[in-house]
Amino acid sequence: MGIANEIWEGFIKQYPQVKSGRLSLDEINRLMAKYMLQRNNEPLKDFDGLSPVQMQALISAPLGPESIVQLKAASNEETVASVPMLGLSDMLLGEIRKAGNLKLTAKGNLPVSVCTSLVQRGLIRWKYMDHVKKYTEDNVPYIWPLKDHLLVEGLVKKRDNKLSLTKNGEQYLTKPDSERLLHILTFFTLRFDWRNLYRLEDGGTCGNLGWAYSLYLLLKNGHKRLNTEFYFEKWMAAFEKERWEDVADPIYPAQIDWLRYTYNTRFFECFAVWFGLVKLHEIRVSGQIFNELEVEKSELMDKLFNISEKQKEGWGKST
Repeated sequence: MGIANEIWEGFIKQYPQVKSGRLSLDEINRLMAKYMLQRNNEPLKDFDGLSPVQMQALISAPLGPESIVQLKAASNEETVASVPMLGLSDMLLGEIRKAGNLKLTAKGNLPVSVCTSLVQRGLIRWKYMDHVKKYTEDNVPYIWPLKDHLLVEGLVKKRDNKLSLTKNGEQYLTKPDSERLLHILTFFTLRFDWRNLYRLEDGGTCGNLGWAYSLYLLLKNGHKRLNTEFYFEKWMAAFEKERWEDVADPIYPAQIDWLRYTYNTRFFECFAVWFGLVKLHEIRVSGQIFNELEVEKSELMDKLFNISEKQKEGWGKST
C-alpha cells in the first residue's frame, strides 16, 4: 500500500462522513488538516516512539529549539575543552598561528611534525594506531578532517603551499569553547562528506543522515553497554525500512553487512569517538569478518547533550 492510500484510508476510517457526499470541499480540507496534524504528532514504532514532527526536527534542524536533542555546552563551558576534536582543532590553529605561515609538504599535507604532535596528545584512540609507522594525514584518519574544517570554514587560507590564519580564524579563537564546539560540530554533521570516513558510494548518508536521531538513541539507552546492532537496527527501521525488510533479495545479507559496517565506522568509530561521546568495546567473534562492537555513552556526552523535556511528550509510546 502506498503512503497516499494509507493516509486516505486512515482518514476515511476516522471521518466516515467524508464519503456521504454531504460535506463541502472546505469542510473535507479542514478535516484532512486536522487528521494530518494528529497523524504527524503520533509516536511511531519505527521512530522509537518519536512522532514524524519530532523526527523532522531532528533531521532538518537537529540542534534547533524544536529538536528533542539539545546541546547544553554553553552551561558546561568548563567541560567543553575536553572534546577531542575541539582540542585538536585548537592545537592545529595554534601551530599555524605560531608559524605565521605553516609550510606544507609537497603533496599539500600538514608537516609530519605537526601530525605527530596531534597524535601524541592522545586525545583520540584509534585501534590501528600501533600499526602506523609515520603519522601523516594519509595514515591517521582524523587529521585531514581537522585541516579541512579550517580551510572550508575560512579560518585559515592556503597560499603558496602554506597555511596562515585569516581574520575569521583570529576572531574564532576568541569565542567561548561552546561556540567553537557548535561551529565544528555543525561542519562535521552538515558540510563534511561522510564518505571520507568510510568509502561506501551512498552519498555519505549512512550514519550521517539522522545523526541526531542516533544521538537521541544514545542519550536514551547509552547508560547500558549495548551491541551497536541495537542502534543500527533502529537506524535502518527509520531510514532504510524498505531495504531492511527486503529479505528476499539475494544480495540482502551482503548489503546489510556493509551498511552495518559503514554505520559503525562512520557514526561510532569516527564521529562519536572523535567528539568524545562514547566508550567503545571491540568484541572478536570467531569465524566473522567484522568484529562486533559494544557501546556506552561517556560522561562527557551527558554534559554536552540532553533530551528536551519540552519534547518528551509521548516518548516511549509507539503505534
